[in-house]
Amino acid sequence: MVINQVGSFNHMYVMLSQEGILPSARGYRRIYILLEGSAKYMLGQKFGISQSPCVFGVEEGDIFALIPVDRASILEISLGKDEECEGETIDLRFVEHGARHPLVMKKFSELKKGEGFYIINDHDPLPLYFQMSFAFPKKVGWRYVEVKEDFWKIGIKKLKE
Repeated sequence: MVINQVGSFNHMYVMLSQEGILPSARGYRRIYILLEGSAKYMLGQKFGISQSPCVFGVEEGDIFALIPVDRASILEISLGKDEECEGETIDLRFVEHGARHPLVMKKFSELKKGEGFYIINDHDPLPLYFQMSFAFPKKVGWRYVEVKEDFWKIGIKKLKE
């Protein structure tokens, strides 16, 4: 994924992507503009396809993803910037499947605002995000850090008390 920071001004950041936006929930508001092309989108629990030009407003803590259907240019304007969360890494690949979600939910419930941790999984753990967002509305920060074939590293952060 190629994302280029175009500029910043007074805690407002502008980035341009040609390859799409992976699902993420962040602790600040964002605006995404589909400048050209078409893309599948996910905003909260709504899914659809949109043609350019199109604007998406994303509130703090809401998940958003934009996956191009054809060549697309996507502009992101954010009112904040991701900070690396400092915390342990939990490798779920070696945890029984039925114990993975409860383990992550328990760990998250013990966090204070601004604290976080990483998980590593052998598949996309997006269903875990949905479960967490129901249990902790608008409190779950979610960011894909690294994605390979059988390796998914996700940063999870508590956004609000």
